[in-house]
Amino acid sequence: MPAPDTSERLKSEITAEIAERGPIPFARFMELCLYHPTLGYYTRGIGGGGGRDYLTSSGVHRAFGALLARQVEEMWRRGGRPDPYHFVEFGPGEGQFAVDFLCETKRSPAFAAALRYVLVEPSPALQERQRPRLKGRTSIPTSWVDEAGLDARAPFTGCLFANEVLDAFPVHRVVGTPEGPREIHVAVRDGRLIETRLALSGPAIERFLGESAMTLEAEQEADINLAAPCWISWAVGLLQRGHLIVVDYGHEAQDLYAPERRRGTLLAYHLHRTNEDFLERPGEQDLTAHLDFTALRRAAEGRGARCLGLTTQARFLLALGALDFLPEPASAERAPGREAVDLVEAMRDREGLKELVLPGRMGDKFRVLVFGVGDVHRDLAGLSRPWASGEVTTGAQRRAPQTVEREE
Repeated sequence: MPAPDTSERLKSEITAEIAERGPIPFARFMELCLYHPTLGYYTRGIGGGGGRDYLTSSGVHRAFGALLARQVEEMWRRGGRPDPYHFVEFGPGEGQFAVDFLCETKRSPAFAAALRYVLVEPSPALQERQRPRLKGRTSIPTSWVDEAGLDARAPFTGCLFANEVLDAFPVHRVVGTPEGPREIHVAVRDGRLIETRLALSGPAIERFLGESAMTLEAEQEADINLAAPCWISWAVGLLQRGHLIVVDYGHEAQDLYAPERRRGTLLAYHLHRTNEDFLERPGEQDLTAHLDFTALRRAAEGRGARCLGLTTQARFLLALGALDFLPEPASAERAPGREAVDLVEAMRDREGLKELVLPGRMGDKFRVLVFGVGDVHRDLAGLSRPWASGEVTTGAQRRAPQTVEREE
């Protein structure tokens, strides 16, 4: 008799936990689905942005990693050229961002000489794919550490980077009722996983609701990510001086928890389709929710960091020179038979860049949130306005930076 598939095995473990302790908060269910030590979606390396269920910006076009390298080089240069300078990437997925970032650093030998590239990847499966991709690509010291390893190095000078990491932290799903807020738990009925509403699972949720001045209307749902602000507070505490860059989708609290947003933002991703069947296929689909940027800012400022800016990914990348990566016109001296191949490659490259920066695409959906720790410059190139006199400028044409006001 064949062994049960991974999803059924994980469902059995979840069912056993519910039988032992009663209904579990949805946040616990989400944690098991994504991060179970052997059966989780991310632990097994499915959620690396490799294309099975979704694509990340680094998988769309090489410009994403290269332009971030330009921004970090500016941070290093204007910060006094510290040596060593640590760049820490959380959740590096398939390692493509690191490849593109490190390739771009060749433009600045002094920066490359000071740089130490650190990858924080808890998934053994993803590490096994990252290491050969990076092997032999660069002479820059590259290492893999866990969070305890980062704690041992702290405090250090550098830049921390998290691209589509915090949106996959487990969320508590809270619903407004006439009796007050209730939390969605996962229970078992007739062998099936079901949702049920119970009292809030801990005082931290009630504190969060109070800090956010949140009052949910009847049947209004909200996804409460308690882990993300805690992570932000821990991350900025690692830095003696430097920056933290978060790229993700989200809103300020007043928009995220607005009365007209009735259902929250949680979605499941499976085979490039979204769905709301959150209890189906445990460990086989991604579960994500939009971030509360107000809560992240509050957590960072509580540890002494400053919010330097919040902007869209499109504006951030255009300000750093995204148009420099437009494909060059095809050469008239192409080898016979190359015309069609070159045209297809150029079209694919152009479409990838458009996905990063055009309205209505990834460039609009994702936000870039930048924090500074210590005495760092506020007017970064990526936070400047990417246009002058009504025209978008290339990297070579950019004028002096103008700080973009934070979106409130």
